[in-house]
Amino acid sequence: MSDRRGLHISKQISYGHILTTLGMILSAMWFFSNQDTRLSNAELEIKHIQQGMIDERERNTKQFDEVKAGLRVIDGKLDRLILER
Repeated sequence: MSDRRGLHISKQISYGHILTTLGMILSAMWFFSNQDTRLSNAELEIKHIQQGMIDERERNTKQFDEVKAGLRVIDGKLDRLILER
């Protein structure tokens, strides 16, 4: 009889181990490829939001300039009314 008190490791590789390892590798590759796609989509969304913010800032600046021009007109009319009295 052989002594089996120590740790015994089989040097044989079964088909189950090979299939499990391949499955894990394929699922990891699939996961990381999806991560890349998600990151690309997030980057595009960030660029879209940044462009929207730039457009909004330009509209606000334009409206602010229009308000300033309108106030100048009102100021001029008030000055004329005051001078006429």
